[in-house]
Amino acid sequence: MRRTVVALVCALAVPASAQAPPAPPVFGEIEARVLSDGAVIEWTTDQDSDSEVDYGPTPEYGNSAYLNAPPATAHAVTLSGLAPDAIYHYRVKSRNAGGLLAVSGDRTFATPPAPPAPPPASTAPFSASGAPPMALIMTPPPGALASGVVTVSANATAGAGIASVQFLIDGRDLAPALTSPPFTFGWNTAGAGDGAHALAAVVRDSAGAAATSPIVLVTVDNTPPVIGDVSAAAVSADGAVVGWTTSEPADSQVEYGMTTEYGNESPQSGVRVLKRGVALSGLASEALYHYRVKSRDAAGQLAVSEDYLFATTEAPAGPQTDAAGAGGPASAGDAAAKAPQRLLTPALADGINDRAEFGPEAREVTIVDIRGRSVFHRTANGSPISWNGRDDSGRLVPSGVYIAIVVTRSSKRVYQSFVVAK
Repeated sequence: MRRTVVALVCALAVPASAQAPPAPPVFGEIEARVLSDGAVIEWTTDQDSDSEVDYGPTPEYGNSAYLNAPPATAHAVTLSGLAPDAIYHYRVKSRNAGGLLAVSGDRTFATPPAPPAPPPASTAPFSASGAPPMALIMTPPPGALASGVVTVSANATAGAGIASVQFLIDGRDLAPALTSPPFTFGWNTAGAGDGAHALAAVVRDSAGAAATSPIVLVTVDNTPPVIGDVSAAAVSADGAVVGWTTSEPADSQVEYGMTTEYGNESPQSGVRVLKRGVALSGLASEALYHYRVKSRDAAGQLAVSEDYLFATTEAPAGPQTDAAGAGGPASAGDAAAKAPQRLLTPALADGINDRAEFGPEAREVTIVDIRGRSVFHRTANGSPISWNGRDDSGRLVPSGVYIAIVVTRSSKRVYQSFVVAK
């Protein structure tokens, strides 16, 4: 399969013979997020497509859930009404706009046991000297997202006097019993594991009577979102749109600047989504920008991406000046250096790849991927510098966006973006 190097700035057309045939979606990470009585199946695809999950107690499945939503690259389908303490098989399916279907292999997840039934309100006769013991979980509230160290507190009363209050998680002791108020405990959720958990408190009085509070169900989330599909699109002379996906709904923010110190941040969006685009404006033209993205989920878990790069384009041409001005011969030479002069089509006889040639004013060319990793470096030795989509060891580079960093004979540094496509 051939590859072509496309200069975005010049907007040159790729020959029809070099374009790849239609392909079904390609799956990224597939994950089952288990809930108290169900699960959320999440996955990504490399192209917009629909979302469907087959599931059941065996690899024959028997049930399907379809997400009635526009095609997307981030997918999340909720399965409900599942049996407790059971193993479920599932697979995901996505069909693109051309009708091409991708089906994953078989996967499994386990549902949690049913919450324990509360014990009888009293396990010993009430003391004749006072009211029966009673307890109520005050924090966290029912349905809360729990992350890190969470305060668990209870209100307890007993006419015969309180002997102890014991906190429970999923029917097991959460901490040593407390014998005096305040009945409060700092619960480190890291030991519980992500998912739904049942909290309760047992109060015992001095006469031997005991009572258990109503159960409070909370969801532990100690795992930050997984960031994927980071890219910069709609890049212009003074702006760009940075997009990415997350494995769960999360907010959005971008740090950016001309070094890895960044120095600029986009406003934080509190809207939690799976797929987003953040517009950056007021950028310098013909400049190389570093950026990274940040997303925080509803539990406050923060994910930060690695460093990425994009290059802004030339500013629109203004009035020309004389040779002593900014538009003089040096600027003209810079422009000639950075733009590939032609795009060569493959020679079918020998399979030579398309190549981009830089102009005669190019003194040095370095090509990096969007992570800043160098794949090609050449200096001029009297002949034009060209690139055929291979790295310095001769291997074809993966498909994606690449940036040419060109040093001209006038020692100006200019940039140009490429797309390498299979």
